[in-house]
Amino acid sequence: MRFKAYSSVLLAAVFLSGIALPSQAASIAGTKCSKVGTTKTSGGLKHFCVKKSGKLVWNKGSVVKATPKPKKSSSVTPSKSPIASPSPTPTKSASPTAVSALTKLTLEEVKKRDSATSCWSIIYDNVFDLTKWISRHPGGAEKIRAICGKDGTTSFERQHVGDGGAANQLSAFFLGKLGDSVKL
Repeated sequence: MRFKAYSSVLLAAVFLSGIALPSQAASIAGTKCSKVGTTKTSGGLKHFCVKKSGKLVWNKGSVVKATPKPKKSSSVTPSKSPIASPSPTPTKSASPTAVSALTKLTLEEVKKRDSATSCWSIIYDNVFDLTKWISRHPGGAEKIRAICGKDGTTSFERQHVGDGGAANQLSAFFLGKLGDSVKL
C-alpha cells in the first residue's frame, strides 16, 4: 500500500513538473551553457554564459533594448489651400527619424570611443560601454583605459578567466552584439 501511495505522489510530481508557467518558460538563468561569453536572448532578456562555482551557467540576464523597425510611410497628397505657399511641393526626408537615431555597432564605431569620457570595448564579439566602470574597476582605471576603443577579449580572458563575477559585472554595460543597430 505504501508503494502505491508513493508512486501516485511521484507520478503527480512528474506530471506537474511538466507544466510551466509562462513567466518561467522564458527564463534560462541558472541553466547549463557551453562557452563563457556567449549570449542568448530569451523572454526579452539578454543572458551571458558565465562560470559560477566551477559550472558554466546562464546569468540572470539584462533587458534587451528594442531596435525600432523603420516604418513605411504613405505619401500624403496635400490639399489645395487658398493661401499660396512658397513651396507647393512637399519635401521628403532622407530617412525616417527612428532610423537616424540608431547606431550600428562596428569596429569603426568602437574605435571612436577610446577615451575616459567615452569608452567602448569589444569582448567576445559583444560591445560594452565601460565609461562608468573605469573609475570603479577594482584593478585600477588604467586596466579599462587600455581596452577602450578596441577588442578587449584577450585582456579580459587573461585577467578574469573562469571568473563568473567579472562576466556578470560586465553584462551590466552591454550595448549589443557587434553588427547590431541600437538606440543609445
